[in-house]
Amino acid sequence: MQTPHPHDIEDPVLRPKLPIVVDLDGTLVLSDTLHETAAIALFRNPLGLVRALPELRRGRHLLKAALAREVDLTNEVLPLREDFVLWLRKKAEDGHELHLCSAADQTVVDKVAQRLGIFSSATGSATANLKGKAKALYLQDRFPDGFIYAGDHEVDLPVWQASQGIVLVGVSSDVRQRAVGLGKPLLGEFHTAPLTPKEFMKVIRVHHWTKNLLLFVPITLAHEWFNLEAVLQTLIAFVCLLAVTSATYLLNDIADLNSDRQHWTKRNRAIASGRLSIRAAFLLAGCLLVGSFVTATILSLQFAAALASYFVITGAYSLGLKRIPLLDTLIIGVLFTTRLVMGTVLLADSRPAWLLTFAVFFFFSLATAKRHTEIVRAALSGDFSIRSRGYEVEDAALTLALGIAAALASLVVLMIFILQEMMLGRTYAHPEFLNGIPVFLSIWLGRIWFLSHRGKMNDDPVSFAIRDRSSLGLGGVVVALFLAAL
Repeated sequence: MQTPHPHDIEDPVLRPKLPIVVDLDGTLVLSDTLHETAAIALFRNPLGLVRALPELRRGRHLLKAALAREVDLTNEVLPLREDFVLWLRKKAEDGHELHLCSAADQTVVDKVAQRLGIFSSATGSATANLKGKAKALYLQDRFPDGFIYAGDHEVDLPVWQASQGIVLVGVSSDVRQRAVGLGKPLLGEFHTAPLTPKEFMKVIRVHHWTKNLLLFVPITLAHEWFNLEAVLQTLIAFVCLLAVTSATYLLNDIADLNSDRQHWTKRNRAIASGRLSIRAAFLLAGCLLVGSFVTATILSLQFAAALASYFVITGAYSLGLKRIPLLDTLIIGVLFTTRLVMGTVLLADSRPAWLLTFAVFFFFSLATAKRHTEIVRAALSGDFSIRSRGYEVEDAALTLALGIAAALASLVVLMIFILQEMMLGRTYAHPEFLNGIPVFLSIWLGRIWFLSHRGKMNDDPVSFAIRDRSSLGLGGVVVALFLAAL
């Protein structure tokens, strides 16, 4: 939000129409173009990133140039400071020349300037890193009659010192105090809204943590809830899984930056909007991954291997497998099942092996239901965005058949387990109550597929079940039958 300066129009510095020089990273755009190009290279052109990194030894500006050769930002959407851009357009209409001057590579600066079309010139780093004192000397030489400078960082203080007027864009309170202390006219000030705790919770996807409760299913079915050591191990494992899950969401948001910025709601996400920097997101994801895997290795090598498998499969899914039809839904089913594997390997005895077979069919069916909904809605609305995931509207019959078949297969596996328990009668005192579980589970699966086939399953079925009263009621009955069977 812009803070109007009382002399914004009549200030003697503005009256002679001095040129306004604008920084790029953190000022005109909320993000850092070096981090943007590095992230794009990491996820789309990793070999290019490997080729570019050695240039850092010869200078930061050479690294920027190497990355610019490997990554084309022409079709990338950058998070502009819209309020600041409007202010600049107004100043251009008032007669001020606008100049973009940045430490970013010249090709990057040129592309941003061409896209906006409001700058008289665009200057970036070529033979040296155009930053701090180097930028101040360059601008003094180029604009001997004076200039106004808009920046965002402590490194811009020498440039503000050399200018005839300052514009503060997203600066910290300390930098603001030091900039104002230079005694230069403050001609405009723009702020970056900080992330609220609620927004940060969305970044790490706290609302998706409930899916990780599947980790406690094996210890529950093994009737080990009075084994304090097993319960403690499962709780620690649960925290590790939460950390890895949040880290994968952070990395996925970085990988999907361009597509998210073109989406009408996802563009407001913290990373896509630039309010959480790519560097901060990478650091947070790295800390979460290192902490979780170190803890997991100490806890159990088998659990650490299962957790690593979950991370690798999730990464492969995000980087391309999600665009292969049917394989995408199978992988989602496998990821849900992997959560159960993590809980299973922590048990010394009484491992419910049947559970994993049931889970693969069950969660494959639920994942296919979500995709079937998207296909049905695309057919009704004429929106063919599902093609980006490899599906056509004609695939509805296929997803319907496979999804329902997988649901029935999961019920068959469950019935085989129940019949085995009734014959052996070793674990449950009243196993006959287990007979009701497949009945109510089939009702719920029928409801899921009924809504899906009508195109009304707006969320994934697991998240839907947590908020749907009918699903919660059926789940309560299943839990009551399980307890009655003990």
